[in-house]
Amino acid sequence: MMESYGGWQKMLVQSWLYLSLSLLIITRALGSQQFTAQPENTTTTQNSTIVLQCEVKNRQGTLQWTRNRLGLGTVRALPGFPRYSMVGGTNIIGGDTIEEYNLKIVDIQLEDDGEYRCQVTATEQTHGIITNKITLNVQLPPDPPQMGDVSTIAVIQGSPTNVSCQANNGKPGAEITWYQEGVRITHNVFSRTMTRTDKRADTLSVVTIVASKEDAGKKIECRANNPALRVPYKTHAILDVQYPPSLTMAHNISRQIREYDYVRFTCTGTANPYNIQWKWYHDGVGISGSNQNYLDIPSIKRDYHQSRITCEGSNAVGSTRAYETLQIQYGPRFIGAPQHVAVDLGDSATLVCNAEGNPEPNILWTKQDYYNPVSTSPTFNIPEVEAQDLGTYICTATSLVAGFHEVSREILLLQKGPPKILSNKNQYAATGASAKLECLVRSVPTPTKIKWERNNVEIDYASSGRYSELEEPLADGVKHMLQIIQVQESDFGQYNCSVENARGADLITITLLEKDILPLSYIIGGVVGGVALIFLIVIVFVIYHRYKASDSDSYAETDSNTEIKKREKTESPSDFTKSTLMDQWRQDLNFHCPTDYEDLYGQKEHKLNSSGYGTLTSDNYINAYDHHNGGPLFSDYAHRTDEAPPAERYEYGYNTISYSPHLSRSRFENGYNTYGTSSFRSASRTDFTNPDYTDPYSNRLPPADVNTAKLATTV
Repeated sequence: MMESYGGWQKMLVQSWLYLSLSLLIITRALGSQQFTAQPENTTTTQNSTIVLQCEVKNRQGTLQWTRNRLGLGTVRALPGFPRYSMVGGTNIIGGDTIEEYNLKIVDIQLEDDGEYRCQVTATEQTHGIITNKITLNVQLPPDPPQMGDVSTIAVIQGSPTNVSCQANNGKPGAEITWYQEGVRITHNVFSRTMTRTDKRADTLSVVTIVASKEDAGKKIECRANNPALRVPYKTHAILDVQYPPSLTMAHNISRQIREYDYVRFTCTGTANPYNIQWKWYHDGVGISGSNQNYLDIPSIKRDYHQSRITCEGSNAVGSTRAYETLQIQYGPRFIGAPQHVAVDLGDSATLVCNAEGNPEPNILWTKQDYYNPVSTSPTFNIPEVEAQDLGTYICTATSLVAGFHEVSREILLLQKGPPKILSNKNQYAATGASAKLECLVRSVPTPTKIKWERNNVEIDYASSGRYSELEEPLADGVKHMLQIIQVQESDFGQYNCSVENARGADLITITLLEKDILPLSYIIGGVVGGVALIFLIVIVFVIYHRYKASDSDSYAETDSNTEIKKREKTESPSDFTKSTLMDQWRQDLNFHCPTDYEDLYGQKEHKLNSSGYGTLTSDNYINAYDHHNGGPLFSDYAHRTDEAPPAERYEYGYNTISYSPHLSRSRFENGYNTYGTSSFRSASRTDFTNPDYTDPYSNRLPPADVNTAKLATTV
């Protein structure tokens, strides 16, 4: 029984399978549902309209579109999506029914971007069908590119500068390209695109520019493009090339700069930005107060020669310097003190004249009171010194440039010998005042010892409290002074000054005498009386002129009176008066400038010998003898302390002499006579202040007539 039931069930199942298979075969024979057109990947732009194809033959199930696996609906109008619809019609082709369910999307937006499929559900008679997954790519244009909220871009000359441009919200991300003045930049460009979660992308591009000054004002352009754009977006900026000052330095002198010129140095040039801060330097040291683009030197000095003037301009970018090494022309000047030479007769001697200038000066040697040059070299050598070679030589340095004065200095050629004291034996001081006893020593070589004694006892300066010594070096000796503070009665009297050198010694006794001084009351009275006298003379003069004016107004001149007055005004002194005036003038001239001076001193032409230096013959050499010893002087050098040399002829700080060959004996003081611009020791060394002294020239001049002198003073 059980076996019969199992066989029957098995037969029932087999029958069902046969029936189903038969129905399937019949259904397929009658026509199954299938796609005749399917959608494809599509790329479109925002706000456009597209149609995605979907055609089905023999559709039996329900058809719908899905977007990103979300069904859009089965009704053609797709009410949940107002911009979506399924469009198309129905066609019968060869007995098959073909239906169009194309998906139409209008005013496409980014939300439409995604994966789409068309599908038909299965039925009892047919299985469901679905298309391949396709992608709808919605492209969006980027925002206009931005290079920053500026119209100009500051770049530094020669320094790499990054310039950026950004274009956001593109889909796909924008492609950025760079152009300068229409020429594409392909080097040193870096770009990066960053996609956001909303499928949009931001693009940043950077170009590195190394600008020159020639790039200033040029246009740099950023262009952004993607498939959603028909024409690329563009933006640009102007390059503002910034650079430190580019300087040129000049001055106001068209020729070579000379000493004492007024020089203005000027710095000019370009800079960006132009707010330049100025500073000047002299040999690297800042000049205070120099904050303009010019530097004034009102009177440039020779110290600026070969020095460097530097101008510095600074702005926000950096600093630049311009400089000039100065070439200053300046007149000659001597270097160091005069180098006097002391020798023994028969020795060689070299006189040196160290002078400098720009250009280098010419040197000329002459012997005092002789016009012929003895050398033109800075060093003048005498192989074997003779007595006539001793004396004062003048070295003159002359510039080759017009306008610079020559300078001269005296170099002494001295004979070595024992010292000689030349001071006055009587010297004066006032009680209560300070005294200076002078011991003037001529000594070649320099004294080794000078000693002052009072009452044959050497003065002890430390214990005295009021005694001190001063010393002033001279070319051929020294001026040694004993200073006494607040002279007392006991200080008057005799003092001994003794001197020694390697060749000998000398001694002099100097008497300090009291100087008479007028009482202060006498001086004040004299001053007051003088002022009163001057005031009285002025009053008389004013009254006289007022009287004359009133008299001339009331007095009518006749022709004869007028003639008399004219004659009185134009009448010259009498011939007698003229004669007396002329005689007096001639006597004065003969006294100061005797005509037989050259005969007296035997001055003749100084000739050059074959050795190149000057010599004098024995019959014309100035042979001055000492009254004390009857021997020749060591030199004809003069101690000058009271006269300044002309600036254009002699160097400052040194004694100078005149080239005049004539001696003027207009002054005699302290045993010296002064002539020209120099003070010299007199030829006889006689103390001219001695009341017993007799002028050797007095017998040459006739005595002046007293009456003549009086007449002369009344003219």
